Amino acid sequence: MRRMPKKRIVIIGGGFGGVKCARTLRARLRNGDAELVLFNKENHLVFSPLLADAVGSSLSLDDVIVPLRQLLPGVQCRTEEVRGIDLAASRLEFEGHDGLPRSLDYDHVVIACGNISNLNVVPGMADHAFPLKTVGDAAVLRTHILSQMEKAAVCDDPARRRWYLSFNVVGGGYSGVETAGEINDLVRSSLRFYSYIREDDVTVTLIHSRAELLPEISPQLREFARVKMEKAGVTMKLNARVQLATGEGVGLKDGFVPGGTIVCTIGSTIAPVVERLDSPKEKGRLLTGPDMRLQGRANAWALGDCACIINAHDGQPSPPTGQFAERQGRQCAENVVRVLAGEPTRPFSFKVLGQLCSIGGHSAVAEMLGFRLSGFFAWFTWRGVYLFKLPSWSRRVQVGFDWAWLLIFPRDLSCIKTDVTERVSHAHYVPGDYIIKQGEPPSRFYVIEHGEVEIVRTSPEKPDGEAIATLGPGNFFGEQSLINNRPRSASVRARTPLQVVVMGRNVFGTIAKSLAPLREILTAAITRRTAGTWQERPAVLAALRGFSLKEFIEQRRSRC
Repeated sequence: MRRMPKKRIVIIGGGFGGVKCARTLRARLRNGDAELVLFNKENHLVFSPLLADAVGSSLSLDDVIVPLRQLLPGVQCRTEEVRGIDLAASRLEFEGHDGLPRSLDYDHVVIACGNISNLNVVPGMADHAFPLKTVGDAAVLRTHILSQMEKAAVCDDPARRRWYLSFNVVGGGYSGVETAGEINDLVRSSLRFYSYIREDDVTVTLIHSRAELLPEISPQLREFARVKMEKAGVTMKLNARVQLATGEGVGLKDGFVPGGTIVCTIGSTIAPVVERLDSPKEKGRLLTGPDMRLQGRANAWALGDCACIINAHDGQPSPPTGQFAERQGRQCAENVVRVLAGEPTRPFSFKVLGQLCSIGGHSAVAEMLGFRLSGFFAWFTWRGVYLFKLPSWSRRVQVGFDWAWLLIFPRDLSCIKTDVTERVSHAHYVPGDYIIKQGEPPSRFYVIEHGEVEIVRTSPEKPDGEAIATLGPGNFFGEQSLINNRPRSASVRARTPLQVVVMGRNVFGTIAKSLAPLREILTAAITRRTAGTWQERPAVLAALRGFSLKEFIEQRRSRC
């Protein structure tokens, strides 16, 4: 290959497709030929088909991730979030480490950011269900399940104990089946350590809107999966569409299924960076040409779940699966190299190798190279496929040993909570520092001792933010998101040198509980200070005037 001028190739997304594209480019190009940059909000690749195993403690969380910097030597890995792509100018916009917008020019861009979870497909699901998309989701869900078991172990109300141990999994595709199987295994195999919990206290229900599970595989294997899971204790509700979710369970068209835990494996939506992209889409997926270039673009490519790519092998759109994303990543990288070398590109073409799905109990179903497998051998094959996807032999040996260990010994039941110790403290900020950032989860309440802050809100019309209010000594902020338990609706930035008192939500509730006379004083203070701060925003002022801090404190007290 002749010498080429150095180019900058940017890959957005660190999933199977993006990582395969980066590895192939690094292998095909010499170091002087191109600068490779990969953007991914997490610094690791997640083996998403193994997340259910992490939830069920049959794998550790470390076994389902691989650090990108170790996986991709020679590739610049950046964890900033890409906000937008200007295809005409060959430039992308991203949020820097300090929260400020920055830009980066590119010669070629590969969009492989996938989709994001969207639990709003069912009313109430976003408020009451657990998603399973990231390793963080798996960690939170695992901790919740073990917490439910601990509560059930000391609950003297039989009905409440059964509610704690009822788990509803919505969706009968790969993720739903694997998650239901692993939760069922974790809870039932651990009952010997919980002497006050009986086998019939546990209910795991898999709810699916179709007549059969796993529509991607053959009818015989679907039936094997169903029978095997029912024998293990999983209750099937097929042809059942969930219409609402509450804190007590899920509502179907013909009844209600109570449950202390709801896991939702359905519902996804287009990633914000793709939604904002000025390029043709079909059902939220970017339309590409046969070689995976965006329609009408010479240096922009797309692959994976966010792209609609026609498979030249059968003329059908490629399904959003890991094996297709990997092959698309390799083919896309090779096409980019061909373009850099002045050679013609090739269309994407791939014949499916097979399908594998774990169903719990060290059992799986599989179709590979025309053969159908089920039971332990299929499960062993399924694990082996992912083991050999790990980047090095040292990592494979380490993870393989962990897997063998867990075949013999009980699952880990440690319930590690991530709540940090709260305290009342002081904090100092200099002008320009952000105390709160828009979109963050609520955790603290602030009182200004010295200095001033400005409230800044960003919007699509004003991405750099607009100052909507100023607060000074004696004022406070952060209460609205705490009250509503919603992400921060605006940022708070120091306008001058600033000294604040910082109070966690539980500390605030504890102080109010212990010092009852302060409730009326705090109620009056919110009304007085809020009125002076928000006069220019009458709608907000009216809402805050109608809010009773006393009632809020009483609610916090009842939860403590």
